[in-house]
Amino acid sequence: MKSKETIERIYITKDDFIKLENNVRFQEHLKRYAAVRRFCFGSVLDFACGCGYGTYILAVNPEVTSVTGIDADEHAVDWAESNFGHPKIRYRCESVESLQGEFDTLVCLETIEHIEDISLIQNLVSRCNFKSLIISFPDKKSTHFNSFHYHDFVMQDLLDMFPDYLLYHHFKSVDVQFVFMVPKPATAPHHIFRNLHDLR
Repeated sequence: MKSKETIERIYITKDDFIKLENNVRFQEHLKRYAAVRRFCFGSVLDFACGCGYGTYILAVNPEVTSVTGIDADEHAVDWAESNFGHPKIRYRCESVESLQGEFDTLVCLETIEHIEDISLIQNLVSRCNFKSLIISFPDKKSTHFNSFHYHDFVMQDLLDMFPDYLLYHHFKSVDVQFVFMVPKPATAPHHIFRNLHDLR
């Protein structure tokens, strides 16, 4: 009988492979929240918080005073409340259209490609007066194989989407692009920033 492991090949069942792949995917989710945590401060909105583990990661940052995790999935919000509670965290089952309030930091990881009407997220940013935007999206074409994705974005799309914000940092991790933006100074002359949108 052959050993499951050799120098050149790893003999593995499909079930074992699926378990390993799911674990890798979960590890990547954790890494994304861990990578942006240090850029968060004040009151944070974790938009599309899902089951709450990412929201919990953000709350551990001492620069963060509170985290509001919102998601439209009631079951996910119930799970988050039961399993990832923290004194700084409040979970809410709420849609993007109805959300009100002011926040310092928006965390929106791999979510905007799921929103068919992009004006909803633009209106949210305008309405909630964020001092910092942290947004990530797939840095590849994904709409042809993921039926839940409505858009394939590039960096320029994000800059065009939020014209009142400036890009101050970005990085890529595997096939995900992370974008960090802050509001333009209200009194700054327009010409100072006019070329920053031309990243093509």
